[in-house]
Amino acid sequence: MTFSSTTKGAAFACVVALLPLPAAAEMDGACSPAVGTFLTENKLDNGGSTGTSRSLLVLTNGGHVLRFDSDEMSAVIDSRPFGDSAGTWRCDGVDDNGTMRLTATMLDFTYPNAEGDQGQIARIDVTGKASPSGDRLELTGDLGFLPLEADAASADALSKASGPIAVTLTGQRIEVPNAP
Repeated sequence: MTFSSTTKGAAFACVVALLPLPAAAEMDGACSPAVGTFLTENKLDNGGSTGTSRSLLVLTNGGHVLRFDSDEMSAVIDSRPFGDSAGTWRCDGVDDNGTMRLTATMLDFTYPNAEGDQGQIARIDVTGKASPSGDRLELTGDLGFLPLEADAASADALSKASGPIAVTLTGQRIEVPNAP
């Protein structure tokens, strides 16, 4: 089978379109310095039962947020294991001093355990700020649990969740070493 130069050119263009964008092509906009990966300290307060853990929080230039939690304090929330979080974030504006205001919503799942607890959807809604350089952020909000059949994607879902558990995520951007 042979391909014409037009077919080869179209195939090449499709492959190039699927490649990730280089760092220089990241989102242009008021909150573009906030795009990146942060090592966070997570503080939770479940009605006086408190705990701290670490996670990775990723803000993409496409408005996605990903969170990979160490689960160091599952007993503070409840004893069920849970998955990683994913969701969306947005820029709520930039203050006169360059501080970026952000809002994020993340969902993940708890899994049934040997004690008979059912799996649920966990939802975290947070707001906060990132430094003008985008190297630090602090987000505060609430975590709640919903039944698996709930509409956890709706903007008001957290108001129907059990909880709330107060959440604070304080993060610092993971730095890339200098080029050799």
